[in-house]
Amino acid sequence: MEEEFEDFTEEQIEALISRFEKAVNNALSPYFDVEEFEEIIDYYDLTHNNSRMEDAIKAATNIHPYHLHFRLKEAQRMISSKRFTNALQLLNELLEVEPTNFLVRQSLAYALSKVGKHKKAIDTYLETIEMGADAKEIWINIAYEYESISQYPKAIEYLKKIVALDHEDEGALYEILFCYEVDNKKEESVSFFQQFVDEHPYSHIAWFNLGISLSNLGLYEKAIEAYDYTLAIEEEFSSAYFNKANALINLKDYKEAIENFEETFKYEEADGVTHLYIGQCYENLNDKDSALKHYFKAIELNDKIAEAYVNIALTYFNIQNYPKALPFIQEAILIEPENTDYTYILGDVYAEMEEYDKASKVYLEVIKLKPDNEEIYFDLAGIYWNIEQRQTAFEILDLGIKQSKNNFRNYIRYGEFYYEKGDKNMAINYLSIAYNIDAVGSISLITGMTHLMEDEYIRSFLDEKSKV
Repeated sequence: MEEEFEDFTEEQIEALISRFEKAVNNALSPYFDVEEFEEIIDYYDLTHNNSRMEDAIKAATNIHPYHLHFRLKEAQRMISSKRFTNALQLLNELLEVEPTNFLVRQSLAYALSKVGKHKKAIDTYLETIEMGADAKEIWINIAYEYESISQYPKAIEYLKKIVALDHEDEGALYEILFCYEVDNKKEESVSFFQQFVDEHPYSHIAWFNLGISLSNLGLYEKAIEAYDYTLAIEEEFSSAYFNKANALINLKDYKEAIENFEETFKYEEADGVTHLYIGQCYENLNDKDSALKHYFKAIELNDKIAEAYVNIALTYFNIQNYPKALPFIQEAILIEPENTDYTYILGDVYAEMEEYDKASKVYLEVIKLKPDNEEIYFDLAGIYWNIEQRQTAFEILDLGIKQSKNNFRNYIRYGEFYYEKGDKNMAINYLSIAYNIDAVGSISLITGMTHLMEDEYIRSFLDEKSKV
């Protein structure tokens, strides 16, 4: 507290606050001089006691009506409580009294921004520089204004002014990266940060941003090199290990990715997302036990990570333990009810458990929410066929073909159904249509249908097609 209030000791501030609050509680109006009111207001500002701060500003303005500091504080409180019209009126009144006061003009610019007058706010901010305002502070505010109206090149222009003045300004460097990313200027981002590290080779933030920029271009090996430079400068920079691990995943180097993810735990508290990614790495290494261990650790640390529940469900699904998969996919849907991919998986689980009524209801819900899903009609038609609702099964396929005439899966399902009805000619007709749409996909799907592949007629058809 003594560091925040240089002119008053902690005891003096406590005495001031005590006297002020006693006066407020007893509806009294004791006198405080300007410096005392400034300390009282700053105290409540620092302790986030907005109600008391407003009391102090009101009292100070009443006792010292011509002191601009208190009226400026009053305007700032109006802005923070979204009374923008009142704030703008008061600030303009204050500028009539002190037109060259850059603090008032800065507050005016901020208020203009809040009511969406960003270009006018920019002009007002620029005026404050001529009046003695801190250029860096103004430039960052101008950059934010340009971002608000999606003029990212102009925002970058002002951010570059900041890093030219202070190359260690991490906030400005991160903001430059953000602007390049939002504006989809990936090459420009790489070029800027490459030049920056050439000029300032010990800037670990610039190396880190270069790594991100290179990753955005899919240049993962170069990105890893940039992250390694980051870590050579700042060994405990956990985000660099994390991003390097993600780059390694893209290069399918899962073992080293795991090592880098685990390295983050040395420098920051373990989190669920990192364990989720480690689990996915182990899954890619076909180590299902280790994958499950990390998925469970992920939800232990953060029980709202839907993807961890989904991955657990899919792990059990793939080893055909459908009853174990069920509660985990249900939990994921509770967290993200709008995610149709998760709902689809729930339908698949019910289908494998032969709970066809539940499966069909879930699949119909997916169609309602996402009718352009290319696989759902194939699966739902199969459900209706299994429960002897064959006319409905054909209607679902018709619906799927209306949605997408080039979805080869639906034609293969038609062929399968006609085959099971004993009409091999119609079966071959639909399989041919599917093949003409997507030969590779059709052969892959058909060869997975054991009952079709056991038929010599169907095998001959595939042999002929493969020779063409």
